[in-house]
Amino acid sequence: MCSASPKHTSELKDMLKLWYHENMRVFHDRLTTVEDRDYLKKMLAEFFKEFGFENIEEVIDVERVLFGDFVQNREAEIKPYVQIDDLAGLVSKMDQFQEEYNNDINFIIAGQKKQMKLVMFLDACEHIARIARIIRQPQGNALVLGVGGSGRQSLSRIATYLTGYKLFQI
Repeated sequence: MCSASPKHTSELKDMLKLWYHENMRVFHDRLTTVEDRDYLKKMLAEFFKEFGFENIEEVIDVERVLFGDFVQNREAEIKPYVQIDDLAGLVSKMDQFQEEYNNDINFIIAGQKKQMKLVMFLDACEHIARIARIIRQPQGNALVLGVGGSGRQSLSRIATYLTGYKLFQI
């Protein structure tokens, strides 16, 4: 399970970023219209005013607020859920994870090894982080939608690998 700790979220801004991120994952990701998404962002910005921040940019000072528990040490038993600041580094880290996945002889699906040759970019990395967050939750599950060939299966496989879970495919 993901765990944010006071060790990694000691400042008010850090806690608000985490709160913002969780609201974006729980609510924003489920909204279907631009108007609804904009309304949610406006509501969240209003909340920041209660803590003395007039502009959302005072707290959300990065292009994308992204948290994960897989960047620092994937093998650790307790993985800190921390903000991923270096987005360019995240892309290269995901490339490294993909290479590890391809070299891992224990990650076999339906009796055969399925190699992946994905081109990682920031949106794909963000989707992997989202899927990993979801499946690490107790009884976590996701319906991943998209057109054929958009990477739903591949991104789900990488996310499953990052979380250390076994993948079963019918």
